[in-house]
Amino acid sequence: MNSDTLSILADAISDVGAWQWWHISDDLVHLEFCDVQLYDESRPEKETHTTDVLAVRFRGHAFAVFLDRSGGNDWHERFRDDDSVLYPVDPYEMTFDSAEEAERVLNDYPNRIPVGDFAGAETLLSAKHLLCARCGEVGFIAGGDACEAAGEKGICTEEEIRDAAEKWWEYWRTYWKRRGTKDAYPKDYACEVTIPVVLDPPAE
Repeated sequence: MNSDTLSILADAISDVGAWQWWHISDDLVHLEFCDVQLYDESRPEKETHTTDVLAVRFRGHAFAVFLDRSGGNDWHERFRDDDSVLYPVDPYEMTFDSAEEAERVLNDYPNRIPVGDFAGAETLLSAKHLLCARCGEVGFIAGGDACEAAGEKGICTEEEIRDAAEKWWEYWRTYWKRRGTKDAYPKDYACEVTIPVVLDPPAE
């Protein structure tokens, strides 16, 4: 994916989304996020259309380092195994493919739990692809030779990501125009917390 698409993806996840799961196996790092501002085409027109679950995956020399401030050595394992835990991503604190930002995130947290092929700052410089994010008291950096995004229907193309982002904002505008009217959409968390700067009263 090119840098523009990755920036769109990072914003779509980090505006109001949360980190909800991770999995590592066979040189694969899999990170899952919820409440992603990409339009879900699969739902009926009058249902919510925010993407419930989107994964970012790394393959080839894949690694991750889990970061925290509290010093709990097994928090990342408890998080993986407990589907009731979410870590909201700090708004717009997610970045792809920046070794400099990844190093800043790494240095923001005193406790580091490396998984896979992570060997410190030199890994950040040599990785072909990176993703880092702050999530309050915890954070993560992951990377590898290849990066992909996947939804319920499989791998997302760059065009699909760009189109889904554009359509989500169109949906968001319609959501707020209809809010409080007989044609209102069902309540959508991702729309509710992204409030328009100028909110016109509902049409009579």
